[in-house]
Amino acid sequence: MSEKTSFSEEEIVEAIHEWPVTASDNLYDDDQTERAHNPASVSSFFLRNVGRAKKVSVADEGHDAGGGEELLVDTALAVWWKRTGRHMVALSSLPSTDNPDTLIRYIAGTDEGLDFMQDEIKRLRGKLSKGSKNLSVPSALSSFYERLGNLSLAMMHLETVLQKTPEDKEAKWRHHRLERAVQYRQAQEERLMKMDHNSHSELDFPKPIEVDRVSCCKLSYVDFFHKYAVTSTPVIITGLSVTREPWTLEHIAQVAGNCKVTLKTPVKESVKWARLEDSETMIVREFIDRIHDKKEDAKPLYIFDWSLPIHCPDLAKGLTIPKYFAGDFLQRTLPGSLYQDSWPSLFVAPAGVVSDLHVDTFGSNFWMALFQGRKRWTFFPKSDTSLLYPVFSTPWGCDPNFSIDLSSPDMKQFPLLAQTSPIQCVLEPGEVLFVPAGCPHRVENLETSVAISGNYVDLSNIDLVKRELTLAGLLDERSCDLLEQFNNPDFPSNLWSEIDHLPYEEFKAWAELKELYEKFDITSKTLKEQKIDVFEQK
Repeated sequence: MSEKTSFSEEEIVEAIHEWPVTASDNLYDDDQTERAHNPASVSSFFLRNVGRAKKVSVADEGHDAGGGEELLVDTALAVWWKRTGRHMVALSSLPSTDNPDTLIRYIAGTDEGLDFMQDEIKRLRGKLSKGSKNLSVPSALSSFYERLGNLSLAMMHLETVLQKTPEDKEAKWRHHRLERAVQYRQAQEERLMKMDHNSHSELDFPKPIEVDRVSCCKLSYVDFFHKYAVTSTPVIITGLSVTREPWTLEHIAQVAGNCKVTLKTPVKESVKWARLEDSETMIVREFIDRIHDKKEDAKPLYIFDWSLPIHCPDLAKGLTIPKYFAGDFLQRTLPGSLYQDSWPSLFVAPAGVVSDLHVDTFGSNFWMALFQGRKRWTFFPKSDTSLLYPVFSTPWGCDPNFSIDLSSPDMKQFPLLAQTSPIQCVLEPGEVLFVPAGCPHRVENLETSVAISGNYVDLSNIDLVKRELTLAGLLDERSCDLLEQFNNPDFPSNLWSEIDHLPYEEFKAWAELKELYEKFDITSKTLKEQKIDVFEQK
């Protein structure tokens, strides 16, 4: 490690701006869906961290003469890498990505990165032993211990910060995330204690159970809501007409062909959501032409969760929202509210592309209508999350990544997989899939596919959504605003048992539906009267 460990502000800013970042880091301004999945880029995290360290140091000025601002682990690693680390680690060993989160995660796991972090811990502990009152010291220590997996010490040092600055929103956010990590680990330890460790070599991945298939002609809205949504049970609904005309690759090219899209690509080592990272930006027609070319050596690219209301409203106008999801509370919020125009979104993928195990954002329910191709879905109940070895790999993300590889489960390294309850299906063209809030899932495109999806909120998941927004609201004003609307006693939260499928324009026009609101007969009160406790079922 370099002898010099105190970083000047000029060095920090230089490292931030020279750190390899993707060209798409500036593309989130107009895409609410991207912002939902990427609430803070690494660069903005670094800058926030620098500013926060200065604020803490100034607040304690005089208590710690000569004390400088201490950086959280990811910022410190980036600066160390720029100054020293890149001369110590073989560049050829780095993951084939320029995503900073993924690179930092990799660098932190190298011998050199581990040595740097251990040296920094010794230096920071030395400051505390000398009586330092600079709160950036325990704050930084907490981040280093969390990165190294020592959650108890990470929690202890972060609680020191919160005792002195209980209104520090960033520290509170980090504390909540640490609590989740601790809960996952405790659940894992409890399960492991009950296992026969002599039988680990004999463990098998459980055989998945199949998802129900139900015709829309035999599934009323009320039956769907009580049997599937409230009980967090996936279901495939058949016989629905979601578009006015067939959505083929040719139709997508005709309507959206001139729209620009930032494509995703799978990266095995990625710590990003679903292990998908931003890749090239091109017009939709060019991407579809590439799919038709079917070059074997072509880089796998994916139109993934591309917001139609934001990027191509003309394509969205041809949709009909199935009645099962048409009571979306997001459409009842004020114009411009977070997530209101994020969905429906488009998915177009060549055969073989995978979105790896992930959980949908902010506790939302999810539905997908498939028009072309076949997709294999593997889900797990929300209660299985700790058994899937979740980790928080990015500095300001609260949706976990998962350490496991479901394409080839390593039962010796991850024995708790044997206790999961996987659910699986192959979604066929013309079918609509419901995925309950909080369920980890993985998707394989078995053939070239075209699909749309929507995330939504209703009485089946509103409690979970409020908990997630409470956490996100500590750092994000728009999440805080959305939570405030949902918590307003006058927010229209009733559902209607007689609701029908809605053309897209009517789905987006809550003002017109509001005139019928007095007929909406499913309320939180009626659920309680029927002894349906949605919160407990989550």
